[in-house]
Amino acid sequence: MRLRFLTLALLGISATFPLSLFASSCVPSTKNPYPPDAAGGSGGAAANGGTSDGGNGGGTQSDPTLGGPCKTDDDCNDMIACTFDACDLTIEKCRFTPDDSVCSNSKYCDGIERCDNKLGCTFGEPVGCGDGDSCTLDKCVEETQTCVYTKRDADYDGDPDNHCGGKDCDDADPLVNSLVAEVCLNFKDDNCDGTIDEASCTTPVNDVCIEALEISEPGSYAMNTLAATYDYPGVCTASLVGAADVVAALVLPPGPPIDVELTARTQYQEVALTLAGQCGDPASEIVCSGPYSPPPIVGGRIAKILGRSLGDPNKTTALPVYVTTAPTGPVTLEVAFFPASQEPTHETCGTAMVAPFDIPFPVTVVDAAKDLASGCSPATGELVYSFTLDQPQNVDIYATSTDGDGFPVLSLRNPNCALPEDEIACHFGQNAHLVAKSLPAGTYYLATAATAPTSMLVTIELSPATPAPLDDVCPGAPPLAANQTISIPLEDHQDNVQLGCLPGAVDAVYTLNLTEPSDVLLVERISLADTGAVSLVKPQCDSVDDQLACGAGAPSPVRASAHNVPAGEYRVVAESMQGSPVELSAFVRKAIPPTLVPFADSCADVLTIPSTGGFFQGTTANAAADFDAGCDQAGVPENGAPEQLLKLVLPASKRVILDMMGSSYSTLLDVRKGPDCPGTEVPLACAAGYYPSRSYLDLTLAAGTYFIQVDGYNAAAGPWFLDVRVVEP
Repeated sequence: MRLRFLTLALLGISATFPLSLFASSCVPSTKNPYPPDAAGGSGGAAANGGTSDGGNGGGTQSDPTLGGPCKTDDDCNDMIACTFDACDLTIEKCRFTPDDSVCSNSKYCDGIERCDNKLGCTFGEPVGCGDGDSCTLDKCVEETQTCVYTKRDADYDGDPDNHCGGKDCDDADPLVNSLVAEVCLNFKDDNCDGTIDEASCTTPVNDVCIEALEISEPGSYAMNTLAATYDYPGVCTASLVGAADVVAALVLPPGPPIDVELTARTQYQEVALTLAGQCGDPASEIVCSGPYSPPPIVGGRIAKILGRSLGDPNKTTALPVYVTTAPTGPVTLEVAFFPASQEPTHETCGTAMVAPFDIPFPVTVVDAAKDLASGCSPATGELVYSFTLDQPQNVDIYATSTDGDGFPVLSLRNPNCALPEDEIACHFGQNAHLVAKSLPAGTYYLATAATAPTSMLVTIELSPATPAPLDDVCPGAPPLAANQTISIPLEDHQDNVQLGCLPGAVDAVYTLNLTEPSDVLLVERISLADTGAVSLVKPQCDSVDDQLACGAGAPSPVRASAHNVPAGEYRVVAESMQGSPVELSAFVRKAIPPTLVPFADSCADVLTIPSTGGFFQGTTANAAADFDAGCDQAGVPENGAPEQLLKLVLPASKRVILDMMGSSYSTLLDVRKGPDCPGTEVPLACAAGYYPSRSYLDLTLAAGTYFIQVDGYNAAAGPWFLDVRVVEP
């Protein structure tokens, strides 16, 4: 059997998915050449002690995992991607062991995926959250793995209809509910208290053009959409639900034209900005911006626009600025004046501006259009620059935001420039740094964009060409020893392997040789605040199809795994978004089928793990809660979540890796020292797995008896997987 994987990598999230989950049908296209027969194989009733029904007298199949006769593992292939195919030499029959981990997508709300011996991966039954109450919106929340019942709120204003326990007297109008202020003189009961326009009502400020806030100087201005109405819809406000707007009047005295940059900031509300030529005339809209997410250190939401060459030499100019939020609330409007400029003309590859070398140059991506596709997926449009090398050289490109409102996104492109495949490399970050070693002579293009509208300084530095490090490219990548950990400095590396695991990250590549079908677990430890990725790739490294497994995100460690990988040569790719040092391990063992853990609910029926490790799957859903764990939220409820127990006996000191990746709930893994069950907790040997990659422990344990407590974080329970690797310290 050969397993093929498809991995979805999100910035901040780590997961590995088998291709079978995304097939158009769950039914394999090729018939099983060794179908199980009524007696569990071609041996008839012999496999069941003389009965074809396992002693039940019904004539039914006794063991669906058994197939036809065999002499070696090569004789067994049922064409089902999620089964572990092997020849059971004790009875000389094929055994096809289902491996649910191949099918699991590590999601809770879509149910538990299973491996069926005849159908392959089957979809789980979605978690049912219906409570039968027409006044609640029932939803399964993946992040908390719980059902949430929200009172029905048709207008999404945060106040449920009064027929459903809320206090909203008009669930069709998002500006009417018990959470807003009463608006004066609109002849409406805005706050649903039964009184219209009471004495304590609020009068909106700057709600319409004739009440606009006058702005004639740069600075920061406090505005508030509380009690305002939605009077001036525009191109960038159409998607805002429950919007309200206020108006500022940008007043420019007679004189030379200037550029005006306007930035609206809110704490959490969606926000938009519109600059128009005539108040109340939608056709006069000059420029607008919808909401963007600034860097986490800034927080909130922003909208930013740049009005170019505004004003008249001979008369005062007044231009309306519409500030829109949803829902209503305070907003800060920042105004900055700059010398007049024209709209950039270097928007495309064909109009690129020649960039200087070794001199920082300013770039503003506030009103740039999107013309080029990049693997780093910027939120803004881009401006394009070109540069020419007369000889091979190293190229380092740096970019830093000068206002902090967005992370720069750099895209280095080949002479063809325009198509997605013309991107050589990309990078983004607070201090973006794109590296290209020994770039051949020729003309290249640089597209500059950002994660939110911002201004930046960009520098292109050249240095003598140097060969790439041996571990920077796939051809001739140095060997990676199995079951050992190496440290990798990445400061001289670049982004050479671009298969979509972590776009924009620099990488290092190593060769992993498998002498037999193997289970491979890749582990990468990354620096604090970094984002990393690790992947198993075919030697070519030039196609998404070459990627067999990928894990990306944070926090450390980042992991990826693949079961029953055929013997052969592979590449292991370690990536870092910041180019910081990483540690890399490839844990390899002969491929083994999963072991089902049906009971193991107490010390009386604990399951023993072989001293060499193994791969196990079970469920705590029907188990009892007997033991607490040091890293759990103890006492919610008493003894925490239900758990199962496994035992590991080590004859000598070993390095033990315990990985619960693929489990469908927030796991907890606790190691206890015997000899008596359940033992006492080993210091620093408890791991909560509320991240998608679940619990992980890497321990050096002395000889002795240990009990592995498979538990749930904060009372969670469900199906789990546990990969146990035992290697030399």
